[in-house]
Amino acid sequence: MKKALIAATLALPLCANAGGFAGLDYISSKIEPDNTTASAKPEALQFKFGSWINKDETLGGELRLGLGMGDDELTNGVDVEIDRYYGAYFRGQFPNTMPVRPYGLIGLTYMETTEENRFGSSDGENYKDISLGLGVDVTITHNMFVSVEYMRVVDRSGDEVTNLGLGLNGRF
Repeated sequence: MKKALIAATLALPLCANAGGFAGLDYISSKIEPDNTTASAKPEALQFKFGSWINKDETLGGELRLGLGMGDDELTNGVDVEIDRYYGAYFRGQFPNTMPVRPYGLIGLTYMETTEENRFGSSDGENYKDISLGLGVDVTITHNMFVSVEYMRVVDRSGDEVTNLGLGLNGRF
């Protein structure tokens, strides 16, 4: 998994013959571990950087890094917090001539969390999977846009992690 993310990181600048974008997103995550029927909704701050493969800005690559901002109680006094996550994604969307641009994402995500019980002991859980997402970009100015996105980060072996994000982004 780490080798694939490193390869995607190194390949992204090579395929960029058009512009790119960067953004900052507020993420509300929903984590449902396989060992319980409860769920937690911790928060994160996500940094993203993307580059277009073509001049119409319909195909591109994107790298993301998320850092936890808050925790939430899972069950019986167990708090879940996102430590960090990172991922690499391919992005397809409508042409850059539209003010509202739906898009789709597919890629790999690796997420690290901490679960702390009411007695003070903690344990970590790592999630990794192929991720799928849908979103929409809404143009504010020529170089700025707002994004709203839903991503299914993990859906494997009973574990489920989903992210709902709201972001402010800039084109360059």
